[in-house]
Amino acid sequence: MGTLSIVENHEHDPADPWAEAGRRWSSIGEKLRHRYREMSGDGGPSEDEVRSAFETLGDAARAVADSVGSAMKDPEVRDQVKDAAASFVTALGQTFSQLGDELRQARERTSDDEKPTPEE
Repeated sequence: MGTLSIVENHEHDPADPWAEAGRRWSSIGEKLRHRYREMSGDGGPSEDEVRSAFETLGDAARAVADSVGSAMKDPEVRDQVKDAAASFVTALGQTFSQLGDELRQARERTSDDEKPTPEE
């Protein structure tokens, strides 16, 4: 039987990219919530109505997950899912590779723009 190890909390570690990403997404969420409240005023749905709508979406997602779980018991469906997942991973890998190339090119263009030009 294994033991429970202590996990370090990197919440305030500025070098932790996941903590930074979490802070940024949290900030975006707050801004979206604030903007929604400003725009909807009295004309939009109440927070209870929004919460209820999300609960309905959650129930629908659970129903879909249950039906997918049931379908996955069929070996033919499992094979099709494996094939589809493999092609998805290949496409995703290619997309990230292209994105990496584009980011490198953009960084090179940016650093070229920031270099001082020799004065004549």
